Amino acid sequence: MSTLSILAAVTAAAQMAASAQTEAPAAAAPQTVQFPETSQYQECVALIRDDTDAGRLHAQQWVSTGGGADARHCLAVADLEAGFPRLAAARLEDIAERKDAGDDLIRARVLAQAAEAWLRADETSNAQRTITEALRLVPDSGELQLTAAKVLAALEQWQEVIKAVDAAEEAGIVSAGTFVLRGRGYYILGNYETAAQDVVNALSIAPTNIDALVLRGDLQQTGIVIDVFYDGPDKSD
Repeated sequence: MSTLSILAAVTAAAQMAASAQTEAPAAAAPQTVQFPETSQYQECVALIRDDTDAGRLHAQQWVSTGGGADARHCLAVADLEAGFPRLAAARLEDIAERKDAGDDLIRARVLAQAAEAWLRADETSNAQRTITEALRLVPDSGELQLTAAKVLAALEQWQEVIKAVDAAEEAGIVSAGTFVLRGRGYYILGNYETAAQDVVNALSIAPTNIDALVLRGDLQQTGIVIDVFYDGPDKSD
């Protein structure tokens, strides 16, 4: 078996970024969607981060006293933090239907968050349904393609995963996680050299990404060695 050696140069800046923050899980709690940045919403989310139970109760009370889409979004965040992804996903879908949710882009982002919540609940058919609806609202959104790639990977539709990441990359939106998904797709389809390039892409963004390192090991079994060179800070005067 012949060996192809690929050199991945990872800069000190990338190493520092990786040590400062870790990759978000594939089905992470929803981030703030551009609802009006009221102090009440910010306080609600902050309380959830500090004390999930207290934050969830606060969000429930806010909703019960007439809170709108922002209150319900905060409650969906609390549901996910409390371990209720199905409830969070259903709530996020309801938010996307509300008149006060915002424009089509915001609705699509909420639906993408619902798709990720459905993934966390291991309900891939619902995840596919919601991300499809999100892309119907905003067909050219690169960020939605990232979520679509995660859903398609869960469905093991690897050719479609590759297309989704390609579309996101063309729109200028990439992440280490989605490079790994595309690389895994190429690996499963037998295109090992292209898979290796995506490992390099992922490690250039997040040098400690576990999934990228695992795929690197899998590729090594096929005869492709990815030598990672960590470029330290310049110590010259």
